[in-house]
Amino acid sequence: MILVRYVLKELVGPFLAALFGITFLFVVDFLVKILDNVLSKGLPASTVLEIFVLNLAWMLSLSIPMAVLVASLMAFGRLSGDQEVTACKAAGISPLSLMRPVLIVAMLVSVLMVCFNNWVLPEANHRSVELMNAVSRKKPHAFIDAGRLITQFPDVQLWVTRIDPVSGSLYGVQIYEMEKKGAPRIIYADSASMEYADNGATLMLRLKSGETHMTDADNPENYFRIRFFSQELAMKNVDDRLERRSRSYRSDREMPIEMMMDVVEDAEKKYGEALEQALPRRLATLVTLQKQLEGDSIAPKLKGDDNVAPMDSIQRRRSLQRLRIQEIAALRTTERLFGRMDAEKKRQAQYRVEIHKKYSTGFACFVFILIGAPLGIMARKGGIGTGILYSLAFFVIYWICLIGGENMADRLLMSPVLAMWMSNIIIGVFGVFITIAMVRDRFSGDSKFFRALRAVKGFFGRIFKKLTRRFG
Repeated sequence: MILVRYVLKELVGPFLAALFGITFLFVVDFLVKILDNVLSKGLPASTVLEIFVLNLAWMLSLSIPMAVLVASLMAFGRLSGDQEVTACKAAGISPLSLMRPVLIVAMLVSVLMVCFNNWVLPEANHRSVELMNAVSRKKPHAFIDAGRLITQFPDVQLWVTRIDPVSGSLYGVQIYEMEKKGAPRIIYADSASMEYADNGATLMLRLKSGETHMTDADNPENYFRIRFFSQELAMKNVDDRLERRSRSYRSDREMPIEMMMDVVEDAEKKYGEALEQALPRRLATLVTLQKQLEGDSIAPKLKGDDNVAPMDSIQRRRSLQRLRIQEIAALRTTERLFGRMDAEKKRQAQYRVEIHKKYSTGFACFVFILIGAPLGIMARKGGIGTGILYSLAFFVIYWICLIGGENMADRLLMSPVLAMWMSNIIIGVFGVFITIAMVRDRFSGDSKFFRALRAVKGFFGRIFKKLTRRFG
């Protein structure tokens, strides 16, 4: 137990350092993307802190497995570099015995990560989306950027060519007002200024030197072009206050497994209903096509008494036309049903992918120990640079497999189960391989295997240095 506590104690420091460093990188990237828009809203410090805390959930779901890999590489690399692993071997203690308590703890962390991904992360994502929607409604003009279509305003889309950073005046303004029916009303203006009215509930745009283009909703052939020197446009329901609204809709990233299973069952039910409707129609279409290929006429024939006059050519053409219209309508209905089946199948795959992703990314902690511990012992180097570079290489491999599998599963090219567990399987098999090699002492630090690994590490090291020089 003394040795077990010692090994676990060696992991705590590198794990916390790696967790802090990786999470810090995610935080910096997040703040760079959102800080300007958030600060320009004049939000209180508590709201800014809440935004940060809610988004910290997805950062931790990614950084914890990464920190486990970095910590195992650094801790076991230091033990091996200081000859403590050699001393344990001399005392009759296998390196696998040193890994066993770490694997047990990693399994416990994996279970906790699955619970975190299922309960905490979806709720944090949902509340974050609700809060950001409320922020976007507060002073939406803060989201106005030159050269970008702005869609935050209710029923209005805005394009601005240039913004004066001192006065805030807009130049080269194009406004598209979405009418309830008919084409949108388009307004062009050379410049505009903004101010709030009705205690911040209405945003007034004071347009100067422009034109209004519109059509008559009842008679689209009537087109109007109106020139103006000055015109005001009121955008209502724009509140300067931060007003939160509950949101019933949840995306797949905002649902726990139980809710996603309900969606999967609903998609399966709708798929079965569409299949029941599509098969008889498909069979009827095939029978009709077979008759046509065999030469049977699809036009109705007169039967009965010989004294009945045969159908004339005009009636025959009309009958043929009606039947062809019916066949085309049947074919289109069948196509819609098969399109609906395909959509429901993709919906099933999308939510199954998210379900298995919660499990696979959680159990990545256990898989990364299978790589980090033996690799650290055999490499005999426990520096932070070695841990980061080896970890970076395996992170890239892991996430390439995960993201590639997700894309293939969403397009129905791969099973969602295989797509989400493929990265764990590949990394896990490699980890078992090097663990067996470590137990049998098949590879040393000077073997071809580690020379290849060092070459990969050098490649990622050069990339890391270039990124550091560029953004440092």
